[in-house]
Amino acid sequence: MSELLPFEELYPHLFQPMTIKKTTFKNRIFAAPQGMNNLVTTESFLNPEACVYYGNKARGGAAVVTTAEAKISPINGCGHNNQINMYDELTLRQFNQFSDYVHTYGALVSIELSHCGQWSLPQYNGGRNPIGPSAKVMPNGNVCDEMTEDDMLEVAQQFADAAIMAKRGGADMALVHGGHSWLLSQFISPVENQRKDKYGGSLENRARFPIMVLDAIRAAMGPDFILEYRLSTNELIEGGMTVEEAVEFVKMIEDKIDIIHCSVGSRRNAVARGVMHPGRFMPHNCNLYAAEAMKRAGIKIPVTTVGAINDPALADRIIAEGKADFVAACRAFIADPDWPEKARAGRADDIRPCIKCLRCTDVGAGRTNSNAKVILQDFKKSTRHIECSVNPMHGRPWMMPHFPRNGVHKKIAVIGGGPAGMQAALEGVRQGYEVVLYEKSDRLGGQLKLADGIDFKQDLANFRDYLIRQVKKSAIDVRLNTAATPEQVKKDLVDAVIVAVGAEPAKPPIPGVDGSNVIFGVDVRANLDRVGRKVVIVGGGMIGCETALELGRDGHQVDLIEMTDMLAADSTFTERITTLHFLEHDYDINTAMYLDETTHIAERVTTRTETRCMEITPEGVRVAGPDGKEELIPADTVVLTAGMKPKAAERDAFWGTAFDVIPVGDCVKPSNLYHATRTGFDAILALSTRNITY
Repeated sequence: MSELLPFEELYPHLFQPMTIKKTTFKNRIFAAPQGMNNLVTTESFLNPEACVYYGNKARGGAAVVTTAEAKISPINGCGHNNQINMYDELTLRQFNQFSDYVHTYGALVSIELSHCGQWSLPQYNGGRNPIGPSAKVMPNGNVCDEMTEDDMLEVAQQFADAAIMAKRGGADMALVHGGHSWLLSQFISPVENQRKDKYGGSLENRARFPIMVLDAIRAAMGPDFILEYRLSTNELIEGGMTVEEAVEFVKMIEDKIDIIHCSVGSRRNAVARGVMHPGRFMPHNCNLYAAEAMKRAGIKIPVTTVGAINDPALADRIIAEGKADFVAACRAFIADPDWPEKARAGRADDIRPCIKCLRCTDVGAGRTNSNAKVILQDFKKSTRHIECSVNPMHGRPWMMPHFPRNGVHKKIAVIGGGPAGMQAALEGVRQGYEVVLYEKSDRLGGQLKLADGIDFKQDLANFRDYLIRQVKKSAIDVRLNTAATPEQVKKDLVDAVIVAVGAEPAKPPIPGVDGSNVIFGVDVRANLDRVGRKVVIVGGGMIGCETALELGRDGHQVDLIEMTDMLAADSTFTERITTLHFLEHDYDINTAMYLDETTHIAERVTTRTETRCMEITPEGVRVAGPDGKEELIPADTVVLTAGMKPKAAERDAFWGTAFDVIPVGDCVKPSNLYHATRTGFDAILALSTRNITY
C-alpha cells in the first residue's frame, strides 16, 4: 500500500501550493466568477444567501473563490442586475462576512472588477447612455457614447476605488475583467475599437486604456496585492483579437499583473457563447490552447486556463505538462461544490459531473428560449429561476434550515430507475430510509440510456453512470427485471411510493402513422438497421433536431419538418443556438474549432418550418408548406419526434398503495433532466420534513 495520501498519489500537481509575492494559494483550483440573481439585494449588496453559496466553494476545496462581477459606479458600467455594489461602504457589512466564511477554509477571496462598456444598460446606470471606445447604436437600440479621455480617467479611478473597497471587505486579490466584450475587451479588440486617436488603431494604442486602468489599480493597491487579468485571447470573430495578438498584449502588461486568465469569446457572435462557456458540442478544456500559447511565448507570470474543466485527472495533467499553472472552474462547482475535496480524498468517482447544458447561466440570467430567434432578449419574459440539471441543491442551500427533518423512519418504494427515480432513491437512503428501487428492464438509466454512442451526449452518459455508481454504493435494494405492481407494493406495507415510470412517445393523428416505415425518435439508436438512407423527421423540437444531427452525420439524407415557425423551441438559448449552428456546419467534437465552416452538414440535412405533415405513405411524407401547397417528400424511413406523453395509467395505478404516493419526473410532465432530478429530490425533502406522519 502506498504511503502517499490520495491527492499526493493521484493529483500531486493539482494540490501543490504556489506562492505569488506574499500570497500562498493552497492548491491550483480557482472557483471562477459566477453571479446569480438571488445573491444580491436590490441595492446590489451581497446577501446572506451569497455568503453561504460562495462560501461553500471554499469549503469544497477551492484555493480562490471569485464572486460575481463588481458594479464599480452608480452611473456607468452596469450591464445586469447581478453585479455587486463596490462603491458604497454599506457593502462592507456582508462582504466581510463572506470573506470570513471563505477564509475559514484557507481559501482566498477575489472579486471580478468589471465595466460592461457599450453593453451597459441605462436602467442600471441612472438613465445614462452606455459608454465605450466608439460611438454606435447597439442591437438593443441603446446609443453608446464614445469615451473621452476624461471618461477614461474617471473609469480607471472607479476600478481602483472598487479594488480598495474589496480589500477593505477582506479580498486578497482581484480579477480584472478584460474579456468577453466588456469595456477593456472592447478597447483591445480591433473590431470593437474604431477610434482614430491615440487610443485606437495599433495594438499599442488599443492597449493604452486597459494599461491606464491597471496602473490606477496598482497605484491604489500597492505592489503586493494580487491582480489577475481575464482576457479573451481569441474573440472567435472575423477581424477580432487573435491568440497571437493576445500574447503580444500580455507582454505589455505582465509587469503590471500577477496572473493572466485565458478565456475566449465575444458577445458580437452569439454562437461563440458555446465556446466562451463550452456547451455539449465542445470537448472539456477546449480553450487550453490559449493558455498553452502564453506558456510557449515565454510569459513569465502564472497562467490560468478555463473552460469546462471538471475532471481532476485532466486538471492535474494540464499543470503537470506545464500548459497552465491554475485551472478555473465555474459550472463544476455548481454541479458539485465539493469536487476538489472529493478529489483530494481519492473519491473522484463520487464527483457529480456537469453535463454542460448551461441551464445555470441561460435560465438564471434570463436567456429564455421564447426569444432565442434573435440575439436581443426580452428579459421580462424570463423567470430567472436558479437551475442546475444535476444538482437539485443548487441555489438553495440556505433554504435547508427551513426544512427541519422530522426524524421518522420510513420504508419507501421507488418505481422506475431513471434519473428521477435514482435521485429519489439516493436522497431517501441519505435520510436513513429503507428504500426499494424497482426497474422493469435489466439496467438503470431510463431515457439516459439513449445517450450511449453519441459524442455530444457523452456528458449525459457520464451523469447517468455517476447515478448508477452511487446507487450501487448505497444501501438501496435494487430489483432489476422487476415490474412492480400496485398489489405487490401495497402488500409490502411501505410508507411512501415514489412513482417514476416516465413517459412514452406521443403518436400524432396523422394518416399512415402506423406504417411499417415509421419509427419513434427514441427508438432510432436501438434500430439503426431499420433506418434507410432517406429520412423524414416529423417534429422539430430538441429531440427532432438532435436526431437529424445524428443521422445527418452518419450519412443519411434528412428532411426535418416542424409545424411552427421555430425549431428547438423546447431548449434553452445557448443549446438552441449551437444545435442549429451544427445542423448547418459539421464538426469533430474532439478536434474541430467551433466556428469551422469547411464542411457543411446542411448538404445532408434540410430543415423546414411552418410545414405540416398531412400523410405518411410508403413512398414518403406528404406535407403542406407555409403557402399551403402540398408536396411529397420521398423517404425510406419516417421518424416521429412529435413529443412525449406521461405514462398516466401506469402512474395512477399506484394511487392509494401507501399513505404518500408522489409522482416525479416525466410521468408528471415530460420535461428535461433538471425537472427529473429536482422532483426526485423534492419528493424525499417533502417526506422527511412533513410534520404530520402516518
